[in-house]
Amino acid sequence: MSLGHALRQLRQQKGLTLAELAEQTDSYVGNLSRIERDIAKPSLDLLYRISHALNFSMSDIFSVSESGGGHHDSQQVALNTIFISLLQEDRDLLLEFAHLLQKRSTDSAALLAATATPSSKDADDNYAT
Repeated sequence: MSLGHALRQLRQQKGLTLAELAEQTDSYVGNLSRIERDIAKPSLDLLYRISHALNFSMSDIFSVSESGGGHHDSQQVALNTIFISLLQEDRDLLLEFAHLLQKRSTDSAALLAATATPSSKDADDNYAT
């Protein structure tokens, strides 16, 4: 995902219009619109003001921007965007929950594999009939 698209997604997540963001960053709607559409690149100073207005660190913004990785997995990008907006204790809870889901998935796959594979005795019994 491009930097402009990441900025748009974060701005929309915060519920801000371009006009509101322009006012908070001492910029112009047209300038921010061009940045979000990747027609223009923000200066480092403007990017800092945008990150401050959106209440995200610049590394968070770049993390969302890089999370697309060319694959544009919208669910992954959405999850990453939500994750960075959480309080640290909520991030910890979400990670703990994700680990539990991963363990459940792994355990279910192992159980399914164990029940789907007949034992050698069962295979011998099938040949005997």
